[in-house]
Amino acid sequence: MSFLKLINKMYPYTRYHGLSIFLHWAIALGLIFMVGSGVYMVNFEMPKADQFQLFQTHKAAGVIMLWAIVLRILTRWLSKQPPMPEAFTAKEKALAKAGHIALYTALIAMPLTGWLMVSASPFGLPTFVFTDAIKWPHIPFVERNKTIESIARNMHWVIASGLVLMIIGHIGAVVMHKKKQGISLIQRMWWSKSS
Repeated sequence: MSFLKLINKMYPYTRYHGLSIFLHWAIALGLIFMVGSGVYMVNFEMPKADQFQLFQTHKAAGVIMLWAIVLRILTRWLSKQPPMPEAFTAKEKALAKAGHIALYTALIAMPLTGWLMVSASPFGLPTFVFTDAIKWPHIPFVERNKTIESIARNMHWVIASGLVLMIIGHIGAVVMHKKKQGISLIQRMWWSKSS
């Protein structure tokens, strides 16, 4: 038995760190808002003033999401993670790891492409984080660049669409492992140890 396995057996970590759990669910709720508001503000008719306000709220929430995602990744990196279930095959462990890497990559890329799109916009509108006192800077050297804005806009939507599919797969994997193997993965990402 390896030293790491021995330590895990002596001091089992069955759940993620409390901050990781909080950030996981906060980011999940944030994503629902971000995807919903993003689709709504560009596809549905509304007064221009309302559209502008929703766009500003979407941008501010995107900044908060970016910081929350960075903090989530740091917390995952710095805190001890629960081991994968012993019933998982090597292939399932590899798929779980690849899926998490893809999710984190998309979660970081989505707000970054949004930030790039806003920074390159011909309108040059500032981004305030829910108050005029906190102004989020634009990315330098891309101001009012329609080509960069167009590329960033397309990337933003492609990543958002891919992220939605990945989340469906993520939830599907949790349900599948519960139904087929009786493994309750939700316990690992919840405060209570009961399923």
